[in-house]
Amino acid sequence: MLSKNLPIFIAVIIFFVPATVISARLGDMVFDDKIESLKKAGVNPPVFPHGRHEDIYKCDDCHPKIFKDKRGANDNISMQQIIKGKLCGAPDCHNSPKTFPLFQCKKCHLEKK
Repeated sequence: MLSKNLPIFIAVIIFFVPATVISARLGDMVFDDKIESLKKAGVNPPVFPHGRHEDIYKCDDCHPKIFKDKRGANDNISMQQIIKGKLCGAPDCHNSPKTFPLFQCKKCHLEKK
């Protein structure tokens, strides 16, 4: 009986369960791929709290307008790009009155615990 109704059951799950329940949430993302440059600058790797952003924004607020929505596809993240108003420094992000400004370095470059 269940196998006969399985397609209907799957359709109900897909259309009526919120996408946030179906999709796995991303946790904090640590950008430590440029560790030598970070050491020279005297800062820790930045930590991006993806989960906190998911609580506030919809995926299409950032993807693909600001960030490509594929893991590893945004390797160009740098302070130079951010200061130029790209990526995290986009006009609707940390280059706006919506949130803390770019010069508050320790908000992203967290102290080591």
